[in-house]
Amino acid sequence: MLISNFNKKIIIILFLTILSGNTYAVEYLDEISDKIKFPTLKVLDNKEKPLILKFNQDLKKKGYVINFWATWCVPCKEELPDLSLLKSKIKKYNIDVFTISIDKKDIKDQLKFLSNNGASNLEQFFDKEMKIFKALKLRGIPTTIIVNQNGYIISKHEGILKWGEDAIINKIKSLFY
Repeated sequence: MLISNFNKKIIIILFLTILSGNTYAVEYLDEISDKIKFPTLKVLDNKEKPLILKFNQDLKKKGYVINFWATWCVPCKEELPDLSLLKSKIKKYNIDVFTISIDKKDIKDQLKFLSNNGASNLEQFFDKEMKIFKALKLRGIPTTIIVNQNGYIISKHEGILKWGEDAIINKIKSLFY
């Protein structure tokens, strides 16, 4: 199979982007000036029950780190253990971490995938029709948003990140404290 020069260039650019993505990652966690309200659209829980994520009602933490992902996304798979590590390190600050899958696969298969890839401690939700993803006008995955207790998105990061690093944890805490 021949790969055109254009495709080779694209692959090289993507590879370099992934390698350099975490160099100045903390810079990309700045607070958003025009805060957006998290949409009140239904997602599925891990038992396939539809629900609306209600911040400051059902979800009562100080803040949330919410990662959008899919099983077919290679960078997502790489990032899952870091999100799991983040959750264990940041829970003492009353900040939670959970995922929202945009995958169309069976939820049981996705839960198995998460478990096999170091993310079994994360609460998982499923947006198979990508309604929330589209409502937020997200461009790709992985994308992680940080939401305050009132349901406003206060920060967003597109791409992979080493979420368990101290500098990133300190930056997240600074968004809330």
